[in-house]
Amino acid sequence: MDIGWKVVSTAATVGATMVATKAITTGWKVITGHAPPVDEDDPEVELWEAVAFAAVSGALLGLARHLALRGATKWYGGPVDKRLKEV
Repeated sequence: MDIGWKVVSTAATVGATMVATKAITTGWKVITGHAPPVDEDDPEVELWEAVAFAAVSGALLGLARHLALRGATKWYGGPVDKRLKEV
């Protein structure tokens, strides 16, 4: 078990999630002119808007997580178990 990798990958994932969430929220406000849908039971939220926000935010959060872990792997080298198998 590589504690260093767990710390680095967790920090990268949390940081990327925070940045991506802020970017998604800000982008949604700029594009649509109002805050993103929070409560799907809100009668003011239309179905297309909830689906679009879910799809866009899910895709961007997944991409941010992937890129963060990729950068963390380049910086740290990945888990020790994986590095030992390559040798």
